[in-house]
Amino acid sequence: MHSELIEALESAGEPLILVVGDLMLDRYVWGDVERVSREAPVPVVQIDPTRTHTTVGGAGSVIRDLVALGARVIAAGVRGDDGEGAEIERTLASEGVNTSLVIIDGSRPTTQKTRVLSKSHHLLRIDSEETRPLGPDAAGRLAEGVMAWISKVDGIILSDYDKGVLSADLVSKITTAGRKAKKSVWADPARGRDFAIFKGVNAVTPNRRETEEATGERIAPGSVPREAAKRLISRLGIDAAVVTLDSEGLYYRTASGEEEMISARPRAAYDVTGAGDMVIAAAVFGIACGMPLRRALVLANFAGGMEVERVGAQPLPRREILRRLYDEANILSEKVIALEELKPLLEQRRRRGEKVAFTNGCFDVLHAGHVKFLQFARSQGDLLVVGLNSDASVRRLKGRGRPILPESERATILAGLASVDYVVIFEEETPGALINEIPPDILVKGEDWREKGVVGRETVERRGGKVVLAPLVEGLSTSSIIERILKVYSGGKQDE
Repeated sequence: MHSELIEALESAGEPLILVVGDLMLDRYVWGDVERVSREAPVPVVQIDPTRTHTTVGGAGSVIRDLVALGARVIAAGVRGDDGEGAEIERTLASEGVNTSLVIIDGSRPTTQKTRVLSKSHHLLRIDSEETRPLGPDAAGRLAEGVMAWISKVDGIILSDYDKGVLSADLVSKITTAGRKAKKSVWADPARGRDFAIFKGVNAVTPNRRETEEATGERIAPGSVPREAAKRLISRLGIDAAVVTLDSEGLYYRTASGEEEMISARPRAAYDVTGAGDMVIAAAVFGIACGMPLRRALVLANFAGGMEVERVGAQPLPRREILRRLYDEANILSEKVIALEELKPLLEQRRRRGEKVAFTNGCFDVLHAGHVKFLQFARSQGDLLVVGLNSDASVRRLKGRGRPILPESERATILAGLASVDYVVIFEEETPGALINEIPPDILVKGEDWREKGVVGRETVERRGGKVVLAPLVEGLSTSSIIERILKVYSGGKQDE
């Protein structure tokens, strides 16, 4: 996954993306809390003027995320004829955004949200806004400008915060024109909105709560929102529903039935502000750069996970995402590898005269016996390849409830061992087919396989290789460890 995203991001161009939605000015006021007010049971915040700052939020957050990713952006929205509105337009223009479609409406103030924070914790938010629909003049000028650009852009985002900009009429015009021009139109609906106004867009990206309210389907933690996504697709006539699920990642389903739960990597989540904006920005950026839907959503999920580590909505530069991908791929891209990538690497090392050792197993709940066994296996050759049973094959072998750890985690743990050079996941119950593909010079199994027969022995020996049986570490097995854990947590007591 990491290598694919790195390649995709490094080769990504500068797509032109139109963002239509509610522009806001976000003001962040930082301070320290040392006491409670005598006037009311509320904290007294001592403001630090050096840390007070403003940024463009709402649809502006999506715009700035796109710019950071490397896109060219046209901003379409409405601002008031005031200082806050001028600051929004000035800020966006300074970042290279085309603001020619930002309409000034003197009859309404610029939406402003002021957040008071102390030590990364939100204490208070103050909103100053007008949420009524745009008047005929502003709505007409905005629609005219937007329609003139649809055929020229590579993607369109409708960033909805229900502040009056995205009317049913405007969305319908954009959707119809987008379909006609074969431009992808994605919408991020506001909470509490009637999703019906987004009928016919290509995709929607609501979060868990928004999806529940729009469909009436409860999405319990850990569950897959399959039925809710189906309902969204059916009701809205859209190509795909992408449901963001907080720290769990995101789930997507297409009208053709393609679906996947893309899990999030564990993050130190501080603030979910802006995470949804990052998801839709990265997804549409990826689609506009020619990425397949799944890859664009994997990118969106990864970038959204990085966003929650920050306080407030802060754009993530493409180079920063690449740096994190490279950092996380240090082990994974070098060691956890697909068979197609592994075969040429092994050939290169064989040409250098190196001997390939191989072993396999489920390695569920890695323990000291596994570590010693792998160290022994590595000592038999110049490098060690570990074949790892997939989750599906472990279930077939071990039964319901196994594996304890998913294949991605088991592979990562194995890759972290110095004795392991490569990890390759296989789907079959035995490694026979894998061994045929990468016939090792030394096949290593535990002594307990002497009587059972070692799968792959004939293939290895026919090529002049050998089978080595490793001594067992008595008293250690995954099953016994699981039994001990169950005993402890069921109220039992371990033997002293």
